[in-house]
Amino acid sequence: MIADLEPLLAGAGLTLVELSLGRHRGSVQVHAVVYAASGTGTAECSKAHRLIYPRLQLLLGVEDPFLEVASPGIDRSIRSSKEWSLFMGKGVRVLPRESAEWIRGRIAAAGSDGVTIATPAGDTAFAFADIAKARLDSSQEGD
Repeated sequence: MIADLEPLLAGAGLTLVELSLGRHRGSVQVHAVVYAASGTGTAECSKAHRLIYPRLQLLLGVEDPFLEVASPGIDRSIRSSKEWSLFMGKGVRVLPRESAEWIRGRIAAAGSDGVTIATPAGDTAFAFADIAKARLDSSQEGD
């Protein structure tokens, strides 16, 4: 289903970050998180809803699926390697597995196995396996 929706959104300048599907009392419920590099507000979420809804009806074979579309949020937990690349240049907080101290910086580079965070003290590279938690850090966006 993601493969059907990603190109549709890409044509509108949006990226599908996350998609979850569930059923509740016989209805189909879909939650989509979309991102636009220029900013993700209500206009972008509305555009994504208008694009996704008819495609969901066809893909799921239901007349009235419940669809919720949201932005990633300003302090989103980073959950996949795809998100590191997607949020390149954004402020982030990283908690290494072997430390109790969060490291703050900006995503400088991201690959398939790890990420480099630009900090005031210099660049720090992490393998994804060495990261316990990571979140976008909106407090750095004005820096």
